Amino acid sequence: MNSMKTPRSGMIPRLYMKLLPIQIVLVIIGGLNAVIDNAFAANLLGPDAMAVTGLFSPVSNLLNAVNMLFFGGAQVLCGKYLGKQMADRTGSIFSLDVAAVAAVSVVLSAACEAVPGLFSTALGASSALAGDLSGYIRGFALGLPFLCLGTQFTAFLQLEHQEKRTYTAIGAMFVLNIFFNWLFIAVFGLGLFGLGLSTSAGYCVFCLIQGIYYLGGRSVIRFDLKSISFSDLKDILVNGIPGAVSQGCIFARGILINRIIAGFVGSAGLAAYSAIASFGCVYWAVPAGVTSAVIVLGSVCAGEEDRAGLRELMRTFLTRGVGLVILVSAALSMCCVPLTRLFFRDPAEDVYRMTLAGFMLFPLSSPLSAFTVGLSNYYHCIQRERIVRIVSVIDGIAGVSLSALLLVPFMGMNGVWAAQILGGIMCAAALYLYASKVNGRPVSSLESLMCYPEGFGVPDEDRIDIPVRSMDEAVSISRTVWAFCEAHGIDARRKNCVSLCMEELAGNIVRHGFGDGKKHSLDIRVTLTGDEIRLCLKDDCRAFDPTEASKLFDPDDKAHNIGLRIAAGITRSMTYQNTFGLNILQIIV
Repeated sequence: MNSMKTPRSGMIPRLYMKLLPIQIVLVIIGGLNAVIDNAFAANLLGPDAMAVTGLFSPVSNLLNAVNMLFFGGAQVLCGKYLGKQMADRTGSIFSLDVAAVAAVSVVLSAACEAVPGLFSTALGASSALAGDLSGYIRGFALGLPFLCLGTQFTAFLQLEHQEKRTYTAIGAMFVLNIFFNWLFIAVFGLGLFGLGLSTSAGYCVFCLIQGIYYLGGRSVIRFDLKSISFSDLKDILVNGIPGAVSQGCIFARGILINRIIAGFVGSAGLAAYSAIASFGCVYWAVPAGVTSAVIVLGSVCAGEEDRAGLRELMRTFLTRGVGLVILVSAALSMCCVPLTRLFFRDPAEDVYRMTLAGFMLFPLSSPLSAFTVGLSNYYHCIQRERIVRIVSVIDGIAGVSLSALLLVPFMGMNGVWAAQILGGIMCAAALYLYASKVNGRPVSSLESLMCYPEGFGVPDEDRIDIPVRSMDEAVSISRTVWAFCEAHGIDARRKNCVSLCMEELAGNIVRHGFGDGKKHSLDIRVTLTGDEIRLCLKDDCRAFDPTEASKLFDPDDKAHNIGLRIAAGITRSMTYQNTFGLNILQIIV
């Protein structure tokens, strides 16, 4: 029997776009602080201060690697637990993640405070810049634990529907960073140490505003040291390693490119690269956001082994996500002059011309990078780790750095911007060749690009996906489910009970959830595994736990909640959870 083809409900595209802003925010945090710091450095401290912040910029990638190791691993692990209806493990993972990040970030902060000169030398600072860079490192390091913990809180607050709290924390952080930059530099004259210290103060506020939520007793996810299972740490790290390796390679790339620029172009090139890199963190937030949303939703779909959901997710990413990146990149290239003047104002200076070319050319690499990173994130979700590691090395070191080494001696700073584009082309080629090898033929469609692992998910002929958007569709669902069961030889009793149960449950959701004037979706999936019929209902209406309602049946009112009564009477198990604002009911018959 072939899988029935039905119109898509649009639930995954809407959920993807709903998650997108907070994913962008996660990336933009450090980037906007870098823009603020560089603007104050350029206008109050001079070009040498910009060179210092340029030398320090790879540290952001190192911190991203540390955060990704824990945050990325915990995110993937929690997504898979939620997809498998194991929501009780989320609190334990959260507690372990926060405790481990706190310990690691405090050690890193202490090391920076103890030997800032060692870090300055490692970052490639000359003797003339080493002292200033050490001062900046000491000021920045004080806020490092708050930055790392705040980033973890941001990820988990998504599950609590507390995005507004995160936005408030970010707004407060930026306002205070601007105020303290003025206070510490213009008023107290603390120089580059004050520049780093103001960022630390902003990170402290960012962390506290979010962390207070977990101290008030209102959170669903609780921090509880007693719930920690240290055996989960290995799983967190294993799942976080691909993202950490990618960020670690980008860190190494930053060091190498800084050394190439210093050797072939000089301090003006470092200052231009610092301006592009700092603002690049901001406009890269959009590509990073659209690719991070892939791993957030993809990990849940992978946990459910939902082939159709993964296809819809990647279709949404390639159309809406990459399309958004193209629009943003084009807009930023057209704004190259005002962006350059944010840092340098004299068109006669070499640093101005280098920066102008960078703002014009660098955004052109973003769409291709977004495509390769998003596809790599998808492959990570389905545990095809070899290609993820290969792409990370090409993107982080081999592609961009080697291209820059070959081009910069002849093209100057334009060689750095061209190397970004060449690196993206190399990554895309590697992904294409990998997918072609897995399929045994050249990639020709989205389906062939998916590269599902062998035995992944339920075959199309043993499943049916039904979007419900109206009461008429809810009423007709019983015929569709009955036909599916009939074709698979399901006995008459279970066939009739399942079809009636689905009609009643779908009708209840449409009747009580769709009537608030907002656009809603209900997705129903029926799968056959062995002798088990699995029913899954997902809707984006207000939270409602039918497993709790089923405990409140009035034995004297046989007509009340008949759908739940039928479900409770024929099921082997019935579980509910609310994830990312979706009600998810799983029934096994």
